[in-house]
Amino acid sequence: MKLNRYKNNDVILGDKRNSREIVFKIIVFLCFLILFLRLLYLQVLQGNEFSYLAERNQYKLVKIDSPRGKIFDSKNRLVVTNGTGYRLIYSLGREENEEYIKEIAKLTDKTEEVVRKRIKYGEIFPYTKDNVLFEDLDEEKAHRIIEIVNNYPYLEVQVYSKRKYLYDTVASHTIGYVKKISEKEYEALKEEGYTPRDMIGKLGIEKTYDDILRGRNGFKYIEVNALNKIEREVEKVKSPIVGKNLYMGINMELQQYMEEEFEKDGRSGSFVALNPKTGEIITIVSYPTYSLNTFSSQISPEEWNSISNDPRKILTNKTIAGEYPPGSTFKMMSAIAFLKSGIDPKLKYNDYTGYYQIGNWKWRAWKRGGHGATDMKKSLVESANTYYYKFSDQIGYAPIVKTARDFGLGDVSGIDVPGEKKGIIPDPDWKKKRTKTVWYRGDTILLSIGQGFTLVTPIQLAKAYTFLANKGWAYEPHVVSKIEDLQTGKIEMISTKKTVLEDYPESYYDIINDALIATVDQNNGTTRIMRNPYVKVAAKSGSAQNPHSKLTHAWVAGYFPADKEPEVVFVCLLEGAGGGGLMAGGMAKRFLDKYLEVEKGIVPVQNTPYTEPKTTNSTIQTNGNQENENSGEGIGEEREDEERETGETSAIEGEGEQN
Repeated sequence: MKLNRYKNNDVILGDKRNSREIVFKIIVFLCFLILFLRLLYLQVLQGNEFSYLAERNQYKLVKIDSPRGKIFDSKNRLVVTNGTGYRLIYSLGREENEEYIKEIAKLTDKTEEVVRKRIKYGEIFPYTKDNVLFEDLDEEKAHRIIEIVNNYPYLEVQVYSKRKYLYDTVASHTIGYVKKISEKEYEALKEEGYTPRDMIGKLGIEKTYDDILRGRNGFKYIEVNALNKIEREVEKVKSPIVGKNLYMGINMELQQYMEEEFEKDGRSGSFVALNPKTGEIITIVSYPTYSLNTFSSQISPEEWNSISNDPRKILTNKTIAGEYPPGSTFKMMSAIAFLKSGIDPKLKYNDYTGYYQIGNWKWRAWKRGGHGATDMKKSLVESANTYYYKFSDQIGYAPIVKTARDFGLGDVSGIDVPGEKKGIIPDPDWKKKRTKTVWYRGDTILLSIGQGFTLVTPIQLAKAYTFLANKGWAYEPHVVSKIEDLQTGKIEMISTKKTVLEDYPESYYDIINDALIATVDQNNGTTRIMRNPYVKVAAKSGSAQNPHSKLTHAWVAGYFPADKEPEVVFVCLLEGAGGGGLMAGGMAKRFLDKYLEVEKGIVPVQNTPYTEPKTTNSTIQTNGNQENENSGEGIGEEREDEERETGETSAIEGEGEQN
């Protein structure tokens, strides 16, 4: 019986074992079936999509930067070129990972706090998360990181073509600099072939001629690994086209010399010299200057704040965007308006009091006791304000305004540097709109001597004096003289718009030219500091009201040679320097001497030192107000601004009679 019982148990156990095997086999079968169906789905139904994604992951189309065109000066000296730059890219945008921060700090020799700030404030490339942690890594550090960067998948060392400004601070406002394109700029320019990571001209001729300088980018396919690191170049789709070269009319030897002279003087200001026959700029200074290599790189907040908050307004291009009262350099416009209105240049105004009176207000000359019998020539030589008070009061504002505007004042000059201001040539409509007051006779008087509301830029004044030098015509001033296409070898010469003034006979210019030469040559001339034994100079000085200081702005403007075809028109402005003849004239003389040395091989001659005469002060009581009166024999209009201070205020406040 026992044997039978055990036998039955064996049968039962065997049945259970067989059932488990069957279930296991079914499960295995189902697993293989599911796997098979999944593979079938992936390979057959979605094979094309995954093949496409695999190709996208394996290959990338990347940009090949086109070499930016170089910039040369008038003597073919290389001024701006290209080098290799390195920037460290953090691919996680603003994400702060403490472990990564520690690693980056160690790699870059920076503190963790600096790295953290760079992650927070660094430049984010448009439409990517790439964060520029550090621009312009030095070459040694960059190569050290490149060797181990595969160990840091969140980092990339990007190699790019970096602009190199060989003269750095020289002509910085005019040349300008390049920097990464902004998102706003990209949106505006993407249809023209710009990409989100392009470098673009931000200021100066780098901006004006950006489309010419930048060339055209190329493209290539590269193979990358799972860590998104480059394995190899697969195919070049399009080769880059190098940008065109620019040649400036600027002579960098003269440019550098003049900026050094401004640095010695220490005052803010401007100097511009141009060729009146072509409009080409020879020298163009705006001082203080700034470093182009610094601004084209990653400037620190401390550096930016120091420069942008400097009271000297370092970033303002004073030659094209500095607006100043022109003072007596404007008197040529008034003199031509007098001629146009029929006033005989030999007609004399007898000034034996030293002032011109309107109602209760006395509009003073700089010279105590007046200038005596004064015709047009003497009025320019001695800068006699009373002559202009008298005849501007006689003809009214309109002829003066028209003449000034005809000669280019109150409008942009057309120079090929962005950011130019228009200045102001006021009239009754302008005054009513701006001040809600009417135009007075005193406003006309102030206009005639380049004061009141009148504002010009140095480049505008240079263009106005170009009309004088050429006797009625002028080209728009321009920095770039020619463009070189390296692909074709062709040279394109730059020619700008020519304006001819048809309403002013040549005799007018002869009268003005004769007076401006005498202003230099005669002992009572206000610009006699500019005398030179080798060249005849025509020039006019000016001292203009300065709202920021008791010292006036100093001007001088002119051209040479004045006894034959002029080669150079020049304008100098020194902020808060005092007398124009002495200060601005002295600076312009240094340019003249250097120009003759560099361009003509003439060694400068040491002239007799020009000394400022002693002055005396007295006070005259008029209409209950005190007026300061300074007298300086032989110094021209060096004191004129202080002398008319009270009268000028009265006109602005509306005291006196309407025109």
